[in-house]
Amino acid sequence: MRLCVFGLLLIGLAGCENIEGVAGNVADQLASVGAAPDATNEGIRTLSLLGGDVRARGPEAYCVDQGASNARRGFAVLAGCALLSDDVALMPSLDGLITIQFGDEDTASVAGNETAFAQFLETENGRALLAGSGDLANVAEVSTTTSETGVLARFEDTSGPVFAGTSGPQWRGFQDINGRLATISVLSFDRNALSRGEGERLLTVAMDELGEVNAQVVVAEAEDEENR
Repeated sequence: MRLCVFGLLLIGLAGCENIEGVAGNVADQLASVGAAPDATNEGIRTLSLLGGDVRARGPEAYCVDQGASNARRGFAVLAGCALLSDDVALMPSLDGLITIQFGDEDTASVAGNETAFAQFLETENGRALLAGSGDLANVAEVSTTTSETGVLARFEDTSGPVFAGTSGPQWRGFQDINGRLATISVLSFDRNALSRGEGERLLTVAMDELGEVNAQVVVAEAEDEENR
């Protein structure tokens, strides 16, 4: 069972590696996301991904950066609405940068295996997967916790920031959403670092919001099926 879980984990965590590739393509767009609303002129909180199979939504006062997100690849970036829109003045009480990456179909592997999943992240192979460069030496230690929602990890990656304007520890969550492994990351802005407790709370709320908005997708699909 453990080998099976780890195999699925490797497949699902490919989404984490996708984040690095996407980040390279949008670094210029995000370089000033903490300073000016230059990415989009609309304050959109929810974005459909992967042809509508899943949705991305952040906590209250977070909006989707449409320029940095890639719906077809299941990737979304969210920040305080006021940073992304001239028309929206809302800013979250916990101000960070959130990324969401959905894996392929049938990659869900967290539910029922939370402890094994968390333990794997603390191994050398797990640290290498969390590291943006793939070099485990850049992630010295991983702290993990489990909950009903999924698995949460805190670590610091010395290989450099995922996005320009962010630094310090990262918080990453893993949960099953509609048959897919979802990876949620919380990053701190240089200008306003999150404390350990703040980062954990923001990640927890982000994971709860993601689960709730995608539960609505399942309900809508069931209703459509009944009406056919």
